[in-house]
Amino acid sequence: MRIALGIHRLQPRGGLEDNCLRIAAELDRRGHEATLFVAGACPDVKFPVVSIAPRRKPSSNHARAAAFATAFVNATNGRFDRTVAFQPAPGAEILFLADALRNRADAPFLKRLTPRFRTFARLEQGCFDTPAKTRIIGVALSQMRAAVERYPSSRERVAVIPPAIAETRRRPELRDQLRPAARAELGLAPDEPAWLWLGLQPEIKGLDRVIEALPDHPRARLLVGGLGSGDHKMRKPLARAAQLGVGDRIRCMGYISGDRFFKAVAAADVLAHPARVEVAGAVILEAIVNGLPVVTTDICGFSGRILEAGAGKVVTGPFAADTFSRFLGDVGGAGNEDLSRRGIAYGANPELYSGVDVACDLIEAEHWPAPPEGL
Repeated sequence: MRIALGIHRLQPRGGLEDNCLRIAAELDRRGHEATLFVAGACPDVKFPVVSIAPRRKPSSNHARAAAFATAFVNATNGRFDRTVAFQPAPGAEILFLADALRNRADAPFLKRLTPRFRTFARLEQGCFDTPAKTRIIGVALSQMRAAVERYPSSRERVAVIPPAIAETRRRPELRDQLRPAARAELGLAPDEPAWLWLGLQPEIKGLDRVIEALPDHPRARLLVGGLGSGDHKMRKPLARAAQLGVGDRIRCMGYISGDRFFKAVAAADVLAHPARVEVAGAVILEAIVNGLPVVTTDICGFSGRILEAGAGKVVTGPFAADTFSRFLGDVGGAGNEDLSRRGIAYGANPELYSGVDVACDLIEAEHWPAPPEGL
C-alpha cells in the first residue's frame, strides 16, 4: 500500500516523533511505500519526505498546526491508500493521537475563548465528532476513555495500542556494568542518592516539583536529562533552585540518547517524573525495564504499570508535595535494589514492546476492531 504519514515536525525528536519514524520503518519493512509529510526540519531518513511548509509561516503554533493539517489532507487526497496524521487533521483516514484531550468540557470559560483553544478544539472535533469518519489510534485507555466521553460518536472508531517501547531501549544488564563508572564520571559519592528527571517540557513534566523536594534531602543530587543549563527553558527552574540553595546539586546533561541514556539510568537511583500532563509516559516504562525505580503521578497513563510491576510509587489524587518528597526518599532508599529487580523482571513482558506492530496492523486493516474493554 501507499501510505502517507503526516507530522508537523520531526525535530526535536520526542515520543511522538519517535513513534512516527518507527511506524514508518515497520511499514517499510512490511513492503509498503511510506511517505512522510512534514512542515519543519527533517532528519536524514530513508523514506520519501515531502515538505508542505506554507510560503508565509503563520505567527502562532496553533495557526501553524491548522495550516499543516489542511495542507496534509489536501496534498494526499486521492493519492494514497492510507493517510495517517500524527496530529488532529480533519479528513485524514487515521489519527495517531499521543496528546491529551484538548476540548475538555471542564475547560475554563475564558480559556475556551482564546484563539489557541478554539483552533485546537476545532481540529480535534473534526476528527472525533459527528460526521467524522477518522479512525483513532490512542496510546492509553484513560486517554481514549476521556475522548469517548466527550465525543460519544467516536467510540466505534477508537483503538488503543500497547506500550511502544523500542527493544533497543532495554539493556538491564548495563545497570551493573555501567553504574560505578557512570557515577564516578558524574562526581556522585556512594552515599549520595541520584534523582533523574527526563524531558523537554519542564513545567508539564514537573521539574519544578522535583527541585522543590531537593531541600528535604540534603544528600540528593538531581540529574536533568533533555535540557542543558543554557537552554532558555531552564532559566526559571535554575533560578528557583538558586533561591532554595540547591543549585549546586543540579547537573544539566542536555539531550541524552544511546549510550548516554543508559549511563544516566545506571547512575541514578530513582526517576522522578511528577508530570502534570502525561497521556502515557513511555519514559517511566523505559526506566523500570532498565532497573531504575520510578516515582510518578497518577495522571500518567502508564502509572498503573509501575504499581503492577512493583517498581516504584505513584502519587495519587491532587498532587501533594510532601507525599512526593517522601516517596523519593523511600524509593531511593533501602529497598531500591528490590524495586530495581522487580522492574527488570517486568521488562521481560513482550507486550511492552508491541505497540508499533499493533499500530501498523491497524493501519493495514480494512475493518476496525471492536472498541477495547473499559470504554
